[in-house]
Amino acid sequence: MTEPIGALLASVPKSKPSWLTIVKTTAAATIAWMLARQFGENAAVLFAPVIAVLTLQASVYGSIATGLQLLFANLVGTALAGAWTKLLGLTWWSLALAAFAALAVARQITNTPLARNQLTIATLAVLVLAPVAHGYGQWRFIDVAIGSVVGLTIAVVVPERPRIAHIRATLDTWGRTAVAVLCSVADELKGADGPLEPDGRHAWIAESRQLNEVGSEAVAAVAGVEEVTLLNVFARGLRRDVEDVRRQQLWLVRITLQVRAISLAVDRLYDRPGQPPALERETLRALLLALADLLRRRLDGEEPVDTSLRAGLIAAVERVHTVFPTALAALDSVSLLGRLDQLRQDIAGETAEALVDADTLPRNSSKGR
Repeated sequence: MTEPIGALLASVPKSKPSWLTIVKTTAAATIAWMLARQFGENAAVLFAPVIAVLTLQASVYGSIATGLQLLFANLVGTALAGAWTKLLGLTWWSLALAAFAALAVARQITNTPLARNQLTIATLAVLVLAPVAHGYGQWRFIDVAIGSVVGLTIAVVVPERPRIAHIRATLDTWGRTAVAVLCSVADELKGADGPLEPDGRHAWIAESRQLNEVGSEAVAAVAGVEEVTLLNVFARGLRRDVEDVRRQQLWLVRITLQVRAISLAVDRLYDRPGQPPALERETLRALLLALADLLRRRLDGEEPVDTSLRAGLIAAVERVHTVFPTALAALDSVSLLGRLDQLRQDIAGETAEALVDADTLPRNSSKGR
């Protein structure tokens, strides 16, 4: 086990169940029930299938984390219920106090809903059934042990295989959505019908928000596939693919931040009452479409050649400076062009050139200070 026990007790499984997980879970519940029957007809032991279903996750790591949480929660809950029964017995008010105490203890010592719920359930179950089912506390441990061992064993023996192709498709959809947002901004700029209402927003804002939702789903999917490889000896050969997927996800996070910032900046500057921005609408449209095309080529696996786009950005900066010689008057447009250039560099990657050669810029000498 490569993770500390504390991390496992606080871990929430991220990987989503596949059809294989569903089949494995069904088998785990059945096997746990069959094993539990070997101990007789005690009702407590027959909770083992439930624990097996809760324990078995899509990943070995998630199964270990869940199994430990169940064992820990039931240990604390059973001990609490045993002490409570000896001190106060079972009445309506002692049951209420026990429920409150269990919830308060769970709140303080556990970090996941599963562990909190199991601690409270174990406390109440032992408290209520102990008077009528002799030895229910020890049987509670047996059912948890059987279910946890069966679920974990099946998770280790039949591990999940990381769905790399599915994750790559999810990331590709995320990137294509960013392309669509850039195109939507350009298209709506072309057909503007006049100034918006003071509290009005362009239609592309909704699409831009959707980009965040698509990105969140992709990030969760990548986290899940990373979890599947943890403690999975059969997935070692795929870890390089998982690392590539992780790098692609981080790159798309940067792209999303830039696209969102551009969409919000354009929404604030264009089709508003007052002086129009120094950056002409048609120039902006051309730059946005060029960025969308550059991103599309990168997603298609082509070389993202940004030479013409870089030249267009330089020309746009020079044009803005010519129309408004005062820097403050053109500040918004220059800032927007800076965002466009940052997106260009993020898309092009290491081959991207800055608009200005840093070596040609004047620098203040610190000598003599």
